[in-house]
Formats: sequence, structure tokens, C-alpha cells
Amino acid sequence: MPQFSYHAVDGSGKEINGSVEAPDRASAVRQVSGRGLQPFKVTEVAVATANAKAAAPSRTNSKGVVIVPTGPIKMSPSQVQIFAEELSELLEAGMRLEPALKLMEGKGETVVPYRLVSRRLGDLVREGHPFHSALRMSSPSFGELFSSVAAAGEAGGSLGMAMKRQAQYLSAARDIRSKVAVALIYPTFLTVAGIGVTILFMTFLIPRLMELIKSSRGGVPPIAAFLMASSEFLKNNWLFLLMGIVVTVVSFIVFIRSPGGKQVWDRIKLRLPFVGGVLQASFHSQFLETLASLSTGGLPLLRGLELASRVTLNSYIHSQLTKAIDAVRDGANLSRALERTGLFPSNMVEMVRLGEHTGDLPGALRRSADRCAKDLGRALEKVAAAMQPVIILMMAGVIGVMAYLMISIIFDTVKGLQRKRTSFSPPAQYQNTYPKYEHFV
Repeated sequence: MPQFSYHAVDGSGKEINGSVEAPDRASAVRQVSGRGLQPFKVTEVAVATANAKAAAPSRTNSKGVVIVPTGPIKMSPSQVQIFAEELSELLEAGMRLEPALKLMEGKGETVVPYRLVSRRLGDLVREGHPFHSALRMSSPSFGELFSSVAAAGEAGGSLGMAMKRQAQYLSAARDIRSKVAVALIYPTFLTVAGIGVTILFMTFLIPRLMELIKSSRGGVPPIAAFLMASSEFLKNNWLFLLMGIVVTVVSFIVFIRSPGGKQVWDRIKLRLPFVGGVLQASFHSQFLETLASLSTGGLPLLRGLELASRVTLNSYIHSQLTKAIDAVRDGANLSRALERTGLFPSNMVEMVRLGEHTGDLPGALRRSADRCAKDLGRALEKVAAAMQPVIILMMAGVIGVMAYLMISIIFDTVKGLQRKRTSFSPPAQYQNTYPKYEHFV
């Protein structure tokens, strides 16, 4: 059975070193905790030595101490999820934050970015920084939402639960992104094919057809004339069109970054087809779950609302929640304040109202959050399912329009040639030679 060495502290704060035999590392941690100790480092003896030697040339100094980079440490979404999962497991097992981060450093193991972040976080926490501030300082990969959820959990004394919920949210988001990526493979192929067909029509087939029409001395069909005029316009004015597009895009970016423009754009996003429903369901789930965790931890409702309002980056939603917070501060019920914002559906507001009447507001908020999480999953599935046929229909429309234009040009050309042959009359000296010429016309 593998042997694990551990470093732990007892109830008086004294450091104790030792070793235990266990089938895996998690079992070793439980054995040490069962002895009344709080472990902050548990490593397998044989594996730790081998991994430390392998990682020493690039990540450790001559004394075998891991060197933490001074610049920002970037992590992938999967590494952020692993960090949240490990931290939530340790905190819910009863460990304090600082020893949990110490344990997550993984000394003697292969150094990966989230372990370097754990080391930096531990240093910042020991220096006296709040955990949510240390997250922002240690890595830009956490983001504002992750830091706000951590701040809410830290204030309510439920940081472990907050990290667990955040890990579940990141896992669900990764699953949806992978489903959307798989669903977009075929539409992307169709999009590329449609663009290629359009370019082929405009640059090769239509010019060749125009040469054929001109060589037959037939009239140019109106549709063909329109296409060629459009092509010539694009060739002669592409620079001005490009400048116009650039100016429009830059103006739009400047507008949505201004305080008033950002609020208008954030409100429009909530009303977009498919996307708006997903954004609203995501906000409902995050807000209610965070508020439920804070209420369960015994935090006053007003303070919980202030912290829970930070889970969203949408300026319009934040402005409406600010009005709700002011209403609660003035003595209004939570359900009434949420109803006035217009952000929450009536069934959700009714559930909050029932929680207020029964005295179980945290439980009502938790049930509402679970329902919203299910709604979010269904909304994301609908978006992933509807995206593929919508793109297919769009590309079918583009290709259909090009095919219709080509068929119309060919039809008008043949029709013009027939009219020309019908109006043609042979010279008089040949009319007796070809008495039945009209039958061939």
C-alpha cells in the first residue's frame, strides 16, 4: 500500500510531521484529519521524489523550492474549474482557507498553473488581503464574476459552498460550449461553402456568361446588368466601403463603452432572440444562489443584496438591482422590490413571497435558484439545437438566391435570342430558295 508523508498542525498550532499508509491521497487526508490534526501538505513518498526531480530543472531553484512567476498567471477554463473543485472540497471538509491553499500548492508534484496560483493566493492571504481581492491580484483568469461570488461567500461564511456552486457552473458552461462547438461544425462548413460559391458566381461564372451574351449580340438582361453594376461599384469603391465599415464598428465600440451606451446595449442583449433568454436564466440562477448562500450564513438581507448584485456584469440589471436595494432599505419587502425591477418572472417572485411568509426565505431562494439552473440548461440546449438549422436555412437562402439569379440570366438571354431570331427576315433573293424558312424560325 502506498505511503504518504504529511505535515499538519494540532489544536495548539504546533506543526507535526509523520506518515500514513493509504490507498490514495484522499484517504490519507481523511486519516490525518481523523487524528485531530489539520494537514496542509500530504504527498506520496515515492512519487513525490520522482516528480520533484523531473520538475526541478525548469520550475525550481537549486534548493528545490518552486519558483512562482512574478507576472500574471493565466489558466484555462478547465484549470479554473479544477481549482474551484479542489478548494471547495477542502473547505467543506472543515479546513481553514490558508491551510487549504497550502495543501493545494502540491509541493513535490508536477507544477501546473493553478498550483502556482494557489501558492500566490496563499501568500496574499497571509499578508492580510481578502480572498476575493487576492483572486483579482493573482490571476486574470478568474474574472469579475468568480471574484464577486467569492466575495459573497466569504462575507456569508459559506466560501466552500460558493466555490462548489461556481465549479458546477463552470462545468455546465464547458459542457454547453462543447455541445455548441460540435453543433457548429456542419453549419460552419456550409457557411464556408456558401461564401465560396458566391465568390465563384461573382468572379467567374457571371463574367463568363456576360461575355457569351455580348458575343451573341443579345441584349443584357436586367438582373445581369444589376449584378455587373454592383460588381463594378464594389471594385471602384471598396476602399470607401471598408473605411465606412471601420468607422461604424469603432463608433459602435465607443458607444457601448460609454456609461449610457453600455446600459442601452446591455438592455438590448436581454431582448435578443435565444441569447436574451440564456443571459436572463444565467443571471437568475447566479443571483438567487448567491443570495440564498448569504442568507443561510446569517448575513443581513440588505448586505446580502449588495453583494449578490455584483454577480452580474450587465449594467442595466445592476441599475435595476440598485433600485431594489434602495426599496428594501426603505422598508419594502424583498418580493415587492424584485417585482418592481421587471427582471424576474412572476412565479419566481411568488416563491420568494411565500418564503417571506413562512419564514424560510433562504430555502425559497435556494429552490428558486435550482429551478433557474434547470431553466438555464434547457435554454442553452434550445440555443444549441436551433443554431444549426438557422444557419443551414440562411446559407440555403444565399445559395438559392444565387441560383435563381443565374437561372434568370440564362432564361432572359435565351428569350432575347429567340426574339431576335423571330424578328429576322431573309433577303428577297433567298426567299424563293428557302420557301419554308418560316418553319425553321
